[in-house]
Amino acid sequence: MNRRQASRRDFIKTTVLALPFIASGCTNLATGSKRANDFVAVRNGRFELGGKPHFFVGTNLWYGCYLADAKLNGGRARLIRELDRLQAIGVTNIRLLAGSETSPLAGAISRGITRSPSDLDEDLLTGLDFCLDEMSKRNMRGILFVSNYWQWSGGFAQYVRWATGETIPDPDRPQIGRGDWSGFMKFSARLYTTPAANQLYLDYVAGLIHRRNRINGRIYRDDPAIMTWELANEPRPTEAAIPSFCDWVDATARFIHEHDPNHLVCTGSEGIHGCLDREDVFIASHKTPAIDYVTVHMWLKNWGWLKDPQLGSAYDVAAGRARDHVEQHNVIATDMLHKPLVLEEFGLPRDHENYAPGSPTTARDNYFKRMFAQVAESCQAGRALQGANFWAWAGEGRAGGAMNSATGLMGDPFSEPQGLNSIFDTDTGTLAVIAQANEKLAAFAR
Repeated sequence: MNRRQASRRDFIKTTVLALPFIASGCTNLATGSKRANDFVAVRNGRFELGGKPHFFVGTNLWYGCYLADAKLNGGRARLIRELDRLQAIGVTNIRLLAGSETSPLAGAISRGITRSPSDLDEDLLTGLDFCLDEMSKRNMRGILFVSNYWQWSGGFAQYVRWATGETIPDPDRPQIGRGDWSGFMKFSARLYTTPAANQLYLDYVAGLIHRRNRINGRIYRDDPAIMTWELANEPRPTEAAIPSFCDWVDATARFIHEHDPNHLVCTGSEGIHGCLDREDVFIASHKTPAIDYVTVHMWLKNWGWLKDPQLGSAYDVAAGRARDHVEQHNVIATDMLHKPLVLEEFGLPRDHENYAPGSPTTARDNYFKRMFAQVAESCQAGRALQGANFWAWAGEGRAGGAMNSATGLMGDPFSEPQGLNSIFDTDTGTLAVIAQANEKLAAFAR
């Protein structure tokens, strides 16, 4: 048996062995016993945990499974320190990468959890096990995105490539005729209409749901440390495939709920911006009852709303525009969809886009205050916006390292400048803003 066959065998074995363990129902973060109120739920348009309202300001830490790879020297020790830091500022929710695909694209991660459909990296999956186990010790919950619309972690396009054998248009190498962003995006969206590619994706998702955690023996579908299965990071439709996208969202969310009745499901969408800038497409793709809550992402710099991160009139206009954009989604989620809303990605570079730790963060800190205040206002008023995950936690990570270095893993994907939107452990002003926001939300939930 070769290594690929062994990897696939182990993944299937994990799923099969899970079945009697599932029936016994054995997962509580503290005691190991499974109880319905241990899981985050949605009732009457609100998040609840243990029968009480559940609000949060959390973070994105996509690289958790990479940092927790047992073969990465110092990685697990650093992850423990990072979770302790996050716990100290009140963070109880972490958005994690739970699926990545090895890809030949220039901007893609060099190591995917799925190396090929029959070859899974058990070291990275065990890293995810370790991360979830450590989160459970701190009463933290995870939002797990299981693939990506974009190239930086492999993503949908790689599933299409495996199924069809076609070459992916490389968005990072347009100068040599291998495509552009438009070509790549159309190729990535073919997952929705390519049954063989989508089946590869579903096989991975099902295996993950039924996986037995190698650290604590829990089955993922029975683990309260998981709050949400997220269909992907920022899945988007194309103009020609809006019905197919809506059908895919509905069918995939139902598939997950059939395998796992305990956890929530969301799309991971950017919101209206990720739905062809059309409100009707956003509503249509999220109205299915199989989607438990909706998401919105907000990128002042990436979307061209703010040229230079610094306080001033241009910043005030952009920050006001961001508030209006999130409020538009809050109205839709509250009054039309009747589902909770999470601002699950937003960030801003340091002043004047300086990436170095220790450089000023005055504009970013002000921006975070504004966005967290908007979440708090919504929670207090009983409206849909009830959580936020800032992008992204770097902690003690530093630029100049690599994926095989514990200090080289940061909040920014390797396709972006390292330090671009990262929150470092030395950013005392930003950390204070986050801690104050969590204190306020905790008071609302009592």
